[in-house]
Amino acid sequence: MNRSVQTIARDIGLVLHVPAAMALLSTPICFLAGEGYAAPGFLWTAAVSIALGQILYWSCRQAEPTRQAEAMLVSALAWLVIPLMGAIPFLATGTGPVVSQAEPNQLHAPWNAVFESFSGFTGTGLTMAIRPGTLPRSLQWWRSFSEWIGGIGVLVMMLAVLRPAVGAHHLYFGEGREDRILPSIAATARMIWRIYLLYTALSILGLKLAGMTWWESLNHAMTGIATGGFGVTDGNIADFGPGIRLALIPVMLAGMLSFAIHYDFLTSRRLSAFWSDSQHRLLWLLVLIGPPVVAAENYWGTSDARWIDSLFHWVSALSTAGFQAADLHLWTPTAQLLLCGAMIIGGAAGSTAGGLKELRLVLLYKGLKWRFRRIHLTRHEFMRYRLDGRPLSAEEGERLVESAAILVVIWLILLAAAVIVLLHFTPGRYELSEVFLEAASAQSNVGLSTGITHPSLPWPAKLTLIGCMWLGRLEIIPALLLGMSIVRRRRSTTRNGKQTPDPWTWTGP
Repeated sequence: MNRSVQTIARDIGLVLHVPAAMALLSTPICFLAGEGYAAPGFLWTAAVSIALGQILYWSCRQAEPTRQAEAMLVSALAWLVIPLMGAIPFLATGTGPVVSQAEPNQLHAPWNAVFESFSGFTGTGLTMAIRPGTLPRSLQWWRSFSEWIGGIGVLVMMLAVLRPAVGAHHLYFGEGREDRILPSIAATARMIWRIYLLYTALSILGLKLAGMTWWESLNHAMTGIATGGFGVTDGNIADFGPGIRLALIPVMLAGMLSFAIHYDFLTSRRLSAFWSDSQHRLLWLLVLIGPPVVAAENYWGTSDARWIDSLFHWVSALSTAGFQAADLHLWTPTAQLLLCGAMIIGGAAGSTAGGLKELRLVLLYKGLKWRFRRIHLTRHEFMRYRLDGRPLSAEEGERLVESAAILVVIWLILLAAAVIVLLHFTPGRYELSEVFLEAASAQSNVGLSTGITHPSLPWPAKLTLIGCMWLGRLEIIPALLLGMSIVRRRRSTTRNGKQTPDPWTWTGP
């Protein structure tokens, strides 16, 4: 086993302790809810995860520190392996008495169990449960818990709890995190967790005061702050009144703001911290402009502005929370496309939200602005590159813009490919705008649906949506790196079966 494979295997072994710990913590829920039949599913999850994790870790514990490319491969593989472990409770609990009475949920079917787990851990919220309210409470908890952990990131949890001594900063950045709140990565991860727990507790209290039960408040607070969107009732948020919909909006907004901004606010006690940089100013601008536009479109199409629903679904789409209070199948194609735009943009970088992130839109705008400025420069003038008051060299500014542009282009190409596949496997009653919304919802890790996601959906379409959720959670690059590494490994194998040294090492472009 070569150097890179050993390093990746050791880190995956550590990561596998996360679903094991989650399953062990969830086992008491089964007995508290009077669902002892569900406990073996969680114990099997813990046993399998711990066994694989210990084997990988101890067999490769002498591996070298993690490098940047290896950290990205760890992230890509972790977000494949952990949802597979997370599907075990759905599979094992499928024979329980409550689930048997709620047969239409079909979460015990292999494809549906894997889909539900991927949707949970990636923070998407698309569901194969036709009637989530009839699920055992242990499975309702597991869906919410997986979104809550997935929202902050399994690698961030691992760094906060296990604190591996080798390559921690590469693992942190490999999961898409960029802001270092405190000097060390371990301290940053722990601070993110403190902020996360604080906002989760406040959200539980706020939703309880708004009229939810404690169980509903707990689950919706966890999935709301994680911008996930799973619910514990059959109609998601449609089963609640306008007051609770309005109470959920601050929870979703908190989830779409970066942890660095939350830390700045909590330490400085200044409200201005929430709009102190360009990406958050753009975020608030979109929050203000979007709802009136959606309401006007609803009024144009149905003579009903639906002000609360327009506000709620715009914030739900932009934050990528994916809570749903109306049948989007009945909305006009233009209104659906407006929600698609919000989902594609997503929340702030460094938050629990998905999508492309406002920061990349800011960089594209800056790149366009800098381009036009360069056109008008005279021979003896020079340009100053600045981002949020920070001076940049010309090379750094162009590199940032180039990285953002490349990611946006790849993201949109993959989205278009997913739409093409789904068009071949979805029922004919769905329009192009509805298929586009479903694909964008999956790839942006949102969860809003026009009804396409269903247990009867053909498996190629389910696999396509799973791939979209995985790609969106990884923000594309680690997934592409994994694919290229596999291709390189295959090409390194000669015709007589021998391999060149270190075939998994990625040297970069």
